[in-house]
Amino acid sequence: MLHTHTINRYLDTVWAIAASKYCQQFIIGYTARSGRQRLLEYRYNHRYQHLVVLADHLNRKDALALEGMLQNAIKEDKRHTLYRKYCPDRRDKRHFPSAGQATSDPAEPVHSVYMAWWENMELGT
Repeated sequence: MLHTHTINRYLDTVWAIAASKYCQQFIIGYTARSGRQRLLEYRYNHRYQHLVVLADHLNRKDALALEGMLQNAIKEDKRHTLYRKYCPDRRDKRHFPSAGQATSDPAEPVHSVYMAWWENMELGT
């Protein structure tokens, strides 16, 4: 079970990255794979350039709960940077938790929540 102060700390990390003028768009997600594997998939399929693991070594239940709480917090106030920079294909849709393929034991602490983003190329990065 994750505590409110822990969730707020993760949200502060998301805010710090998303508030940068270099962050054009981002998403929050869940994976039971390594961060490197997930980043390579995003680079190939979705053009995200960066990925940071926000929380690691969680069980599946806690990881999916954290992912949902972060996404819901981002969607709460549409006037702020977090909402505006969140992937437009996902930000107004309901969150449906998905553990993907059953490749790991739900109780094992191998599940992670991450943030992936791409840079604002107009700034010359």
